[in-house]
Amino acid sequence: MNRIITIAFLILSTNFLYSQTDSIDSKIREMIDVLGSTERMKTVANNVIEIQEQQNPFLKDSEYWQEFKSNIYDYSFDHLIDSLIPIYKKHLTIEEIESITEFYSSPSGQAMVQKFPLISTESMQVGAAWGEQMSNKIEQEIQASKEKKFNSPATGCSNFKIGSFKYFDNQDNPIEIKREKDYQVETVNGKTYKSKISWTGDCEYRIWKFQDDNDYSNIVPLLVTIYESDKEGYKYIYKQEGGTKFYLGEIKLVE
Repeated sequence: MNRIITIAFLILSTNFLYSQTDSIDSKIREMIDVLGSTERMKTVANNVIEIQEQQNPFLKDSEYWQEFKSNIYDYSFDHLIDSLIPIYKKHLTIEEIESITEFYSSPSGQAMVQKFPLISTESMQVGAAWGEQMSNKIEQEIQASKEKKFNSPATGCSNFKIGSFKYFDNQDNPIEIKREKDYQVETVNGKTYKSKISWTGDCEYRIWKFQDDNDYSNIVPLLVTIYESDKEGYKYIYKQEGGTKFYLGEIKLVE
């Protein structure tokens, strides 16, 4: 007798749980519907199909697209919503779902649903303008920081005017430097390049890359400031003379 009662209780409990689950699922579906999500999904799908129609004109006005749309509306949307339901269950209680549905079923809620696309579009435009302003401000601050480095040379750079050095280019290729007081020779992948150097301060110099005929009269020099140094080498910032864009680099002493 107890066993029969237990089985009956389990059956009732299972039916109750399934019923409760079905109830939550249906409430989520209702919420998704009043939020206008289904219509937005259809709009997105129609836009995608329209683009595909334009890219595949040989299928235009064919039964293919009508059948494709039918399959989407009859199956894909329901399947998509089925996939979304567990997400809503995870993050919302049934009370919250009911409250959201109640609000968006009201005239005010439906007004929000209908006007949200316009609000969203205009908000994105405002956000883009704000983002551009922030980007410009950050760029200005970075530029000011670089200018400060450029105009604040270190001291004690006499041991960098002659000697052997090494640095890495943007492709991480090692570049060896043999430097004399007024020129240097760089070796990259077995090839050598000669440059003229003119020190304009203890930790500042101008550098010209020689042309094949060793004539640098028409070359615009780079202006280099060493802003930080230690016994292993130095960090520098440079720009082309007359330019405004700065670049950073680091050179190491080779013993």
